[in-house]
Amino acid sequence: MQTWHCIALIILSIAVFLYASFVDEINKTAETSLLSVPELSEPNLEKKHSDSDRNFSSSWAEALLVLDSAIDEDYAISFHQEALESKPLLSTILHELEKSPVAFDLILGPFTNEIFSENKLEILASLILVRPKSKKSLDVICKGHSSRAANLLSELIVRNYNRLITGESTESPLPDSLVEKLKIVKDYQKQLDDLKVIIQEELGDSPEESIEVMAIRSEIMQVDQEIAEIKQHLLRIDQIHKNGQSPTEYLHIPPVRDYGQVTQVADILAQLKSMRSDKSLNEFTRNQVEENILINSKELEKEVISAIDEIKQSVARLLERKKTLQQSAFDHLSDGRLLKSKNIQMNRFSKMQELVSEAKAQYEDATLRWMSCKSSFSLYRVAD
Repeated sequence: MQTWHCIALIILSIAVFLYASFVDEINKTAETSLLSVPELSEPNLEKKHSDSDRNFSSSWAEALLVLDSAIDEDYAISFHQEALESKPLLSTILHELEKSPVAFDLILGPFTNEIFSENKLEILASLILVRPKSKKSLDVICKGHSSRAANLLSELIVRNYNRLITGESTESPLPDSLVEKLKIVKDYQKQLDDLKVIIQEELGDSPEESIEVMAIRSEIMQVDQEIAEIKQHLLRIDQIHKNGQSPTEYLHIPPVRDYGQVTQVADILAQLKSMRSDKSLNEFTRNQVEENILINSKELEKEVISAIDEIKQSVARLLERKKTLQQSAFDHLSDGRLLKSKNIQMNRFSKMQELVSEAKAQYEDATLRWMSCKSSFSLYRVAD
């Protein structure tokens, strides 16, 4: 056997050994990854905290945060747990991660594929476990596929939680229980406002009305006239569309004709079409005219569509304005005028007033407790 044959066999043997070792390492890595994935791929992933106490694979790293409250009441810890698990906090953290590809890949990279791409919030929530530690403290366990990932997640929680707590308003609370109470208040208030409109319409005019009510009713009549006029335009637009009439018919409707650049573009288009009928044009010029006709036709179509959308929006605005005026008219009606009324809706109105007052009181009381919780807590990292 020649020397170069020996060298070739030695090199081939080494290559086979390295390849076998590489394949073995790849298989071991794949096996480890598969062992860690089932916890996130189970159908009940969204039940993030009901199943959060299950054992994670040993490949997971953890970072521990502790929230201590100075208030010795159960509601304090409960409020903070709701806030730490809230969608606004998770959304804020996710938004910050999406602005930093490196951080995103570190924390969520192992889970974002074609299966989980639409469940980023759920995945992020599954990496955070909030549980009571004592009557006055919470443990916040941050999970990650590495210590760096877990530590970074814990830093994001501390930073964003403190920022959201500081910038929170009574109209957008963090704790879910407050969100639900506020929703009830708004639902009841909407029903109350709708009843005002109904009662105001059913009571009709009266010589006993105050000057304020008479002025409001006069404005309501003016709004009604504007609504009726615009509705006629919308009916004409609908008729043109249903009958398949020429789109130029839209230009005879004042709100369409006077919108944006409709008139200017229509005039240019008319001039171009007039030029097209000129038989003396050479081929190049004729092609340019045709091209500009096409461009301006598309532009005019866009302008007309925008004009029609604006007409629809103006009706919606006027209807909302009328509703506001009717509610205001009701608020200006004297108690005597309302008491004399035999309107059957008045009983419903009185009961709804009580519900609104009760719901507001409950929300305000809960908000005051939450405000005291926000001013007397600390959230910090526990060293390994």
